[in-house]
Amino acid sequence: MDYEAAFQRERKARKNAEQILEKKSRELHFANAALKENVSSLHFAVEENKFLIHISDYGINRPKLRDFLPPMVNNMMVLSEISFAAFAHFPFNTKHDDYFSPLFCNPNQENHDEMTMQKDEVEKIIKDVEPIVREKKELLIETINLEINSQQIDTLIALPIMSLGHLTSIIILLSHELTEKQTQLLDVFRTGTNQLGIIIEHRYQDDKLLASYQEIASANEALKEAQNQLVQSEKMATVGQLSAGIAHEINNPMGFIKSNLGSLGGYLEDFIDYIQKTKAHTEQLSKSNDEAIIQSVDELDKTWKDIDMDFLLEDTQNLFKESQQGIKRIIDIVGGLKRFSHQSEDKKEPCHVTTIIEEALKLANNELKYKGVIHRDFHQISEIEGNSGELLQVFLNLFVNAAHAMNEQGELNISVKESDHGVSVMISDNGCGIDQEHLDSIFNPFFTTKDVGVGTGLGLSISYGIIESHEGTINVTSKVGDGTTFNIWLPYPVSDSKLGQKENLE
Repeated sequence: MDYEAAFQRERKARKNAEQILEKKSRELHFANAALKENVSSLHFAVEENKFLIHISDYGINRPKLRDFLPPMVNNMMVLSEISFAAFAHFPFNTKHDDYFSPLFCNPNQENHDEMTMQKDEVEKIIKDVEPIVREKKELLIETINLEINSQQIDTLIALPIMSLGHLTSIIILLSHELTEKQTQLLDVFRTGTNQLGIIIEHRYQDDKLLASYQEIASANEALKEAQNQLVQSEKMATVGQLSAGIAHEINNPMGFIKSNLGSLGGYLEDFIDYIQKTKAHTEQLSKSNDEAIIQSVDELDKTWKDIDMDFLLEDTQNLFKESQQGIKRIIDIVGGLKRFSHQSEDKKEPCHVTTIIEEALKLANNELKYKGVIHRDFHQISEIEGNSGELLQVFLNLFVNAAHAMNEQGELNISVKESDHGVSVMISDNGCGIDQEHLDSIFNPFFTTKDVGVGTGLGLSISYGIIESHEGTINVTSKVGDGTTFNIWLPYPVSDSKLGQKENLE
């Protein structure tokens, strides 16, 4: 009887222990399931954060959107376990073409077969949903019926990327029977595409602001340069006005000096004639027997030799001729300065190009005389109708530029001849030459390769305008290290007989 009672107690205790064990096992199972779910949720949250962090990298590393979207689309397929995807990119700049990607396959799904859907088919699918996406500007889910690589596709998801009200891109996801997880992920993808749209907008505004800043900085530098050039031009204009006044002031006393030298020349000839005749008479008197006369002649002869009268007579004439040449050169230079600085009203009159070139060479002599030799090849030409002061300015500018370009062994070749019912002038130097990239700009206002204060950048621009106003042409050829050649053509007047003969023949 005692054994039976003990057995029943043991049986009851075992049963209670089994119930407790079963209860604890169930609790452990549920706890383990909850832990697995939490781990899965945590892993999912980590992947979501990675996806969103990857999108934020677009704003940091600043890649091109077309290069950024493929890895982003791959991340979306891996995260959602969706099999296929594609995207389209619509640039802000309408000059750039829209881009439609090929079909992407989930890299985690084993599918090595060649894609059965071609790129043009993918493009058609995107273009079919594009108008709806543009209108709604939000996530779009549509039912479709496709088969891609033996996989049935029944769901199309279109995610727009909007920025500044512009549809920048569309991401297309193709799936079969959306799972609950995939449906949840669509909210994450929507957040990601919205975030990307905001980053694109910020980048666009940043780039626009940077471009505006650079444009303003460039304009400011150009303005500073223009101000410097204008100041230099004002200085040159002032120098021109002063030179006109100075030339006028110099010209008056030069006129007196020239006139006086002319008179002195006549006097000098008389003095020399008198001295030579006196010398002849003295030589006759030396034959006299009168000792007083002979003594006087000897003293005069001694004085003649002591002062080297023969040399004085010869040298006086040479000095006088040189003085006359110097005065003539001063008068020529002053005349050139007056013509150069004269502000005319586009008055044209008959003028000879060769004469103008010679005047320009005289004015540029100080720049050219230490830079080498000048070769002239002047043919017989007729007069043209032109403004001699303006043309003088053109040739003077070209000669000064050539002098600056040449070294001490320079050669300046100037050719003048008739050509095509006008006058052709070629001015060639063997200086440093001009870079090819600058040749198209040398006639632009304020363009110069010289240091500030050395060149205004206006000389060739003004020269171009002057030749153009004379209905002529000016062009340039150059090679670095070989030199530069300017070719100028100026027409004869329409009434010129040669032109008339040509017209009659035609």
